[in-house]
Amino acid sequence: MDWQDSVHAERKIEAERHREQSEAFALLLPHAALLIDRARTALRSQPPSRHLAGWSLLVDDLDAAAEKVRSSLSGPAGDAARHDDLVLRQCRETWAERAKFLCDLAVQDGPPPPGPELPADEEARWTAHAQDVRRRHMTYLYETRYDAAGRQLTVVGVPHLDRPADDCVLVVAGDVDSPTMRVLGRYDTYDQALTALPPPVQPGVLHPRGRFPHSAGAIPALADLIEDVAGATQSQAVAEALGHVAGGGTGPSHLSQLADLLTECADFALATETVAGQDLSVRLRGLIVQTDLLDRQLRQALDAFEDTIAVLPPHRTPQPRHIKPAPTVRTIPPPAPTQATPPRVPRRL
Repeated sequence: MDWQDSVHAERKIEAERHREQSEAFALLLPHAALLIDRARTALRSQPPSRHLAGWSLLVDDLDAAAEKVRSSLSGPAGDAARHDDLVLRQCRETWAERAKFLCDLAVQDGPPPPGPELPADEEARWTAHAQDVRRRHMTYLYETRYDAAGRQLTVVGVPHLDRPADDCVLVVAGDVDSPTMRVLGRYDTYDQALTALPPPVQPGVLHPRGRFPHSAGAIPALADLIEDVAGATQSQAVAEALGHVAGGGTGPSHLSQLADLLTECADFALATETVAGQDLSVRLRGLIVQTDLLDRQLRQALDAFEDTIAVLPPHRTPQPRHIKPAPTVRTIPPPAPTQATPPRVPRRL
């Protein structure tokens, strides 16, 4: 399948996605008011946190989207049909992206459990131990989550403080690489630690304003470009393939998209607000610089191919597929003629 077929397939997938969103929204719309009401009730029972105001806005936004749909469906059909279709599509997308958040919030009954807590002296002992083994790279991170209070909680496997030959599992609050981390609980197994954790809340998003980058256009896949070069007979075809990889032109390229991908990954790592995330972000931005260097070198190679008028020599013929070629006869050059040896002259004594 060439890249044009891939674009057509992507459009079909997109149309199918919109159809599924429409069907799912049609099922939720009759219950939207009840879900909104229960979600607002649940918000009032949440502990104070940084995300609470944003969650309240999300619930209000979903309520407004549902109201727009109801108004659009009950209004008279006419010149505004196209505008109404756009409104319906935007509202469906909003509900498709955030319905799980709303439903999870709506089913909450009362304030969430606070989670584990160690006595002060035990917390100090295990926190110092966790920081020590973390510095020595002797920890295993099982999972991390945020609770309703906005705390980052991580399940960490460490050597036991009193029995170094054995392992145990800790529940740690805060960044595990930060000096402000605290050990909230110690358990013998991962399952015990998981049971003690408060339920997770929905993670955040990298682009809260929704301005995430979209592809500037369709470009052939690398696999297709490899096939194009493998089947090329002229240098211009190779230059065209390199043009899709190297940047610097008006259209998208694989390297420009790779740089965009690395940028998004670096932004994500930084947005985790952890020490490890900051280090990873710096490393990824270093790779972006190397990508720029590679891009310049590829464009130089591209220019060289564009300046070259070359075709493959005709003796590079393809091998037959259905018959066996005759074995190559190896010609042995005739032996060089032997030179006549001069007559031997007897040596005088």
